[in-house]
Amino acid sequence: MISTLKRHAVAILATLAVSLPAAATSTGLDYTDQWWGGQAEHGWGVNFIEQGTTIFATLFVYGQDQTPRWFVATMLGSGTSFSGPMYSTTAPYFGAGSFNGDSTQATQVGSMSVNFSSAYNGTMTYTVNGVTVNKSISRQSFAPNNMTGHYLGGLTASGTSCQGTPNGLILAFDQLNVTESGQSLNMVVTFPQPGTGATSTCTFNGTVTNQGVMAQVSNGTWNCAVGSSSANSGTFNLDAISAHTTGFSGIFTGHDQFCTYNGYFGGVKDVQ
Repeated sequence: MISTLKRHAVAILATLAVSLPAAATSTGLDYTDQWWGGQAEHGWGVNFIEQGTTIFATLFVYGQDQTPRWFVATMLGSGTSFSGPMYSTTAPYFGAGSFNGDSTQATQVGSMSVNFSSAYNGTMTYTVNGVTVNKSISRQSFAPNNMTGHYLGGLTASGTSCQGTPNGLILAFDQLNVTESGQSLNMVVTFPQPGTGATSTCTFNGTVTNQGVMAQVSNGTWNCAVGSSSANSGTFNLDAISAHTTGFSGIFTGHDQFCTYNGYFGGVKDVQ
């Protein structure tokens, strides 16, 4: 990244240093989604709802008589691996008026475990009454999120393996405009250069691939300019993109002619 962006980052970080907490933590990627075995195995699936380090799973499959079966599991874990007991349940008839939860019965029939190889793929093993099933699973995509809008945000990352400029933190952050049309994504960050009166613009273009409730951009292109002078250009990936009413965020990796970058990209939706 060009040195002027580094100076911008230093100025912003110095301003925030007195008010930011010493560290922030996260339990990692959120695997909440509808998962399945792919188009060749449509008709069954598993829902994962993750809170903290616990995943509640609802599995819908079929018995030997081809009639529906569903099972639930509460799996504990951390990072990319979770496991726990699996249950079959019985309860009052859904059309009986008020639901009496006290009469619900849960019987352990086996166990379930899941190991995620990426934000979008994993393997699942479950056992029901002595029958063990192993499945490769992925997030099921059926409706994309559109990130078009105006945000306060941009890129924060660490630059390493730099040539001609020092390693360190960079921040391209202020006005962020996003346009998404079909799979085409355009993101433009505009921010002032402190003490110079100049304006920098960084433009990111790529193709969005939906991955369940998430999305990703692979081999996108980007460039930054100070005023009318082009300064740097390169490629980037944006993974685990999560979009909500309030904004969006993703994991950024990329490089230009100066450095390799690892960090985050996103924004908070502007109310104006």
